[in-house]
Amino acid sequence: MREPTSSQPIELTDQQTLHDTMLIGREHIRLSADGYRCQTDDLWRILLAAAARASTIEATCAELLTAPAANTVREHLNDQLPPQSISELQQQWNALLCALIPDWLRDRPQELAVDFHDQPYYGQHNPDEPDTWVCRGEARDGTTRFYRCATAYVLQRDLRLTVAVVFVKPTMSKVAVLSGLLQAVKRAGLTIKCLFADKGFCSIPILRYLIEQHIPGIIAMPIRGKQGGSRKLCCGGKSYRTSYTLRSAEHGSLSVPVAVVRTYQRRRSGRRELRWLLYVCLGVAGKAVGIRRRYRRRFGIETGYRVMEQVRARTTSPNPALRFLLMGVALLIVNMWIRLHWLFLRLGGSGPRRVARWRFRLERMRCFLIRAIERFYGVVTSVALAPT
Repeated sequence: MREPTSSQPIELTDQQTLHDTMLIGREHIRLSADGYRCQTDDLWRILLAAAARASTIEATCAELLTAPAANTVREHLNDQLPPQSISELQQQWNALLCALIPDWLRDRPQELAVDFHDQPYYGQHNPDEPDTWVCRGEARDGTTRFYRCATAYVLQRDLRLTVAVVFVKPTMSKVAVLSGLLQAVKRAGLTIKCLFADKGFCSIPILRYLIEQHIPGIIAMPIRGKQGGSRKLCCGGKSYRTSYTLRSAEHGSLSVPVAVVRTYQRRRSGRRELRWLLYVCLGVAGKAVGIRRRYRRRFGIETGYRVMEQVRARTTSPNPALRFLLMGVALLIVNMWIRLHWLFLRLGGSGPRRVARWRFRLERMRCFLIRAIERFYGVVTSVALAPT
């Protein structure tokens, strides 16, 4: 039986929140400044303030009374973040995410979800340029061009952490992206109990890679064909398990076990509509309905992306390294928010580990960071025309 968890009635302040977040950031991300008006700590305060406000560096510096100028901050960042540094930056962020993982999470295998996250890009770019990081995708938010990252996410009750990130280049294959994520997960000391992925990962190369690496997984499978293809599995009066052979002119064929789930979807009109769902099950036993129930937990990663967008600084910079830095700062704030729950808001008693999440919502984390930074620099409280 697990030992009871003792509560820790330690007060968490806005200054402590800012200090701990800056400390972990400075330790792993190599940003520095040694100017007259802008020091390394100033860079981190401005980045965290812009992220907490979901605003730009320009607007953030304009609101802080004694903060360095926005041009100075951007100059320091752009000088240290050329596009060639993205690979090194990715390693630094993965080391930071690893440092935020609780030690007890490594004691047993964990369920992980992987997915892509796209950040819209509205500028111009040359798709034939070999060093471009702008990816094409389905039209969303008025564009088909995106900066893209892939993340691995732990599906643990009361502990939804992003544990690995890969910045995606258009020329990278999905196998290379998944391999990069799983290697980072392995370096973090985590063992995979089951991997969850959406339809974008259901391809013969990906499935072969997971089989070769002996990684159990549940991957959503698209329904293709009018009568043949995978659509021919969508028949019968109940859910079942079977096997299906995927075929590709480029990659050959591969037989995989599939769970076929018959379910109903409620329409806006109130009527129920029959719906079929297919899942590739690699090394995962259980009934088809149970497979669907397990897979539904994967949607926590979608919630994680929505939370991340609440604390991501905005920019129109064409510098991909700066954009990926701002993505990383958003991940830092979200993971630090979860870490502070476990450091300061653990609930005592026996049973599963629990925290008082309602005492420290993300909005309060954002306010803590903003207030601590505003107290340091002061804020603009009045405006007037300059004398002529």
